[in-house]
Order: sequence, then structure tokens, then C-alpha cells
Amino acid sequence: MSRSSGRPRRTPPPPRRRSWFNRLSPETRVIGLVAVIAVIAGLIVLWPRQEKKAAQALTVVIPANEPMRLAFHDAARSFMRTYKDTEVVLIEAQDEKSQAYEAMWRKGKSGVDLVIGAESHLNRWGRAGLLEPWDKFLGERDLRLSTASLDAGRVGQAQAMLPVALELSALKASLPAQIATPDSLDALAALAAQASRPGEPALGGDWNGEWAEATLLATAHAAGETQNLEMLLGRTRDALTWWRRGIDAGWARKPGAAEAQPPLLWAGQRAWFEARQGTRIQFMLPPHAAETGTICVVYGAVLPMQSKRKDAARLFADKVLMSQGFQVALAQRTGLLPAVIKAWPKVKGPEWEALRGAAARSFPLPPELRSNEVVEPFARAVDGCLTGRMSPEAAASAIGKLVGAASPQ
Repeated sequence: MSRSSGRPRRTPPPPRRRSWFNRLSPETRVIGLVAVIAVIAGLIVLWPRQEKKAAQALTVVIPANEPMRLAFHDAARSFMRTYKDTEVVLIEAQDEKSQAYEAMWRKGKSGVDLVIGAESHLNRWGRAGLLEPWDKFLGERDLRLSTASLDAGRVGQAQAMLPVALELSALKASLPAQIATPDSLDALAALAAQASRPGEPALGGDWNGEWAEATLLATAHAAGETQNLEMLLGRTRDALTWWRRGIDAGWARKPGAAEAQPPLLWAGQRAWFEARQGTRIQFMLPPHAAETGTICVVYGAVLPMQSKRKDAARLFADKVLMSQGFQVALAQRTGLLPAVIKAWPKVKGPEWEALRGAAARSFPLPPELRSNEVVEPFARAVDGCLTGRMSPEAAASAIGKLVGAASPQ
């Protein structure tokens, strides 16, 4: 009888089944592993991925003027660094291009998304319904713009132009000593007579284009207080007579009489600004301008109705054109006074302070006077009068008919 140990007998485990993978030959396993890796790699390569969104192009037309051009290029680069989904394409355009854009818009095509510096077309484009108004844009923002600059951009009941900067009629003097600003046209005439030499009249005016209008109307304004632009236009005969008297007396120059600038030049404020580094350059406002204002010329932006990027154009206008940084930079580079009033204190100096004071009370050239159809014959009438080919009465009558035909009925 065998002895029992008292322990249960252990049943050996069943033989372990090999997995299908282990039952494969080593060569087959290597081939299979390579195939799996190839499939995974193929899926990684072929799996649809979200493409990077291409930046939308915002086409902005800017003036070809060198200081302006540089200011806009710097601002566009800054804008694109912040808004990486928008590429700003700047086009430097002359007047001929603006006419080509108009032809495209009338055919229902876009061409460009924002136009800066097309003031000579503002009246026609606005009345033809080719422009998107800025009224809602301005109503949604806390922007305080000068009254004159806003008035210069209204066509009918719509704000057809967003004002960017303005330039006032002013006097640039390059005389041996500093002098006080004349307080009347008679005082200015006396100063010009004193500074003149035989055959070299001291006082000249800018009689080209829109500045023929601005200089003549500023002369009318300097004769006394004026309630509105219509009253100024009614005094163009007196202003022409004053200039003719100066030409006959030898203290005022005829248009185109000499290439060299006279010691006293009645033009836009940039005539002073561009020469301010000179040793004897002095800035003066026209008589009474500090108290009652003068004539200003406003520059701005229009938004074509056919623009394909209106939202981007408004964003550019908001973050660039209306920004304090751009407004101040444009003023410092070009001599134009900012349209945004909050930027005025940032442009420092007694000349800028004088401009700010006068700008708050100035009259702008309205859209109907900025059109080429009016500017060119207006300037010809002034030239004809000051060169002796027309009487002041005949020139004033011609100017009145021009303005009357251009004004809204």
C-alpha cells in the first residue's frame, strides 16, 4: 500500500496555443510589419488636412506724392502685421487711372476696394451712386472730425468721402526779419509794396488748379466776415480787383510771371511746411484767419460701391486712416493737418496751433468746386483776369456761371 502525501495531484496546464502571428514564419512577420508601416505612412500622407487660408487682397489706391506714399506704405505694413489674413496692395494712381476705375464700376466690375486722393471725382461719383456712404461707419465710432472736413465730403445727403487730412490757405514769407501777420488786406498790400523791388513784385499766389479757387476765395474771406460760401463767391470780383490792383502797382505778380517763388507766397500751408527748414521762412495765416477762419482743401478716402472687400476696407479705414498714430505721422511727413481732432495736440509748434485754431472756423472747397469740370475753367478765368485778358467783372461772371452749373439743383 503506497503512502499518500495528502496533497492533491497537480494537473499539468494544457499546452499553450501560439497566436496566429507567432505561428507565422519570421520572414512573413517581417514582411507583414513592413506592410503595416507602409499603410500607416500612406494614411498620414493622404489624410485630408485643413489648408492654410490664403490672405485676402485689399486693393487701396493712394496718391503718388512721395511723402504721402511713404506714410501709407508704413501704415499698410503695420496693418498687415496685426491682420495677417489681409494683404494690403497699394496702387499709386494718377488721375487717368481714376477715370479707368470709374469705367469699370459703371460696368459692374470692382477693380479697387478703397480710393484715397480722388477728390476731383467726388461730386460726379457720389451723384452717380458709385460710392458707398460713410455715415454708418462714422455713426458707429467715437470719432470727432473737424466740421470743415466733414462738409467737404458730403454729396447730397450722404457722407461720400471719409476725410483724412486738410490743408489751409496760408502765407509763406522769406523776408529778412520776422513780421507780424497782417490784420487786413490793406496791411498785406502795404507789406508787399514795402518788400517789392523794381520789376520784382513781392506777393504771388498759387493759381494752379484748385488752389486758384482756394487763394481767390481766401482773399475774399480776408476782406471781412462771411456767413457762407455763397457770399464768398459773390465777392470774387472784389478779390480779383485787389489782385489786379497789386499787379498794376507792382507789388503782386501775374500768374506764371517768374519761375522763382516770391518773398511772399499765398498758397497752401505745405508751401511753408516744405520750406520750414530754411533760415528765414515764416508761416503766416491770411488776414482775419485766426478769428474767422479761411478756405481749406480737404483730402480723403472713398469706398466704391463695387468694392469686393468693403468690410476689410472699413477695417483699414478704422485702424489706419482714423488712427491717431497715422494721422500724426501723415501730418509730420506732409504738412497736412489731421482731420481727426484728437490728433491735433500731438502735432506741436506755434504754426500748428495757429492752423488748428483757423481750421475750426474755416470753409472747405465743396465737392462741386473740386471737380475738374469746374477747377480748370475757374483757374483759366482767374488767369485771364490777372494777366489782363479779362476784366474782374467778366471773370467773376464766368466763375459764377461755372459754380451755378455745378451746384446741386
